[in-house]
Formats: sequence, structure tokens, C-alpha cells
Amino acid sequence: MLHRLHRTLHQIEDGLIVAVLLFMVLLAVAQIVLRNFFGTSLVWIEPLLQNAVLWIGLLGAMIASRNDEHIRIDVASSLLPEKYHPFLTT
Repeated sequence: MLHRLHRTLHQIEDGLIVAVLLFMVLLAVAQIVLRNFFGTSLVWIEPLLQNAVLWIGLLGAMIASRNDEHIRIDVASSLLPEKYHPFLTT
């Protein structure tokens, strides 16, 4: 039961990052079309895209840490003896 819930939450995270990225691309294309062909733009798109970039970064960091593919700053492993290293990665 918990494994299924865990997998479902991972699928929701993956779907959310795809949806936000697709939303960003569509808004950017719409802004370009509005500016180039109609001589106007929507003022709220720029700040929304800036916030969406932050959300993409957050979601990407969540997914990277979930898959253990994140960047680590590992000071403790150089200071602690070898026998404690397994506790650092869990």
C-alpha cells in the first residue's frame, strides 16, 4: 500500500514538472507572437515565467534528490572515520 502511494507521488511530481515546463514554453511563445505580430504583450507573463523558473528549479531538485543524483557538499566524510560513512549516505 505504501509502495503504491510512494510511486503515485513520484508520478505526480514528474507530471508536475512536465506541466510547468510545458506551461512556460507556451506562455513564452504566446508572448513572442503577441509582441512580433500584434505589437502588444501581456504584462503578467514575465513575472509569472520568472516564478515558474523557480518552481522548475525546486521540482528538479526534489526529483534529483529522490533519485540520489543531486550535488553534494560532503565535508563530514572527510572528517569522520570510514566506519561512519554508511550513515552519511542514508
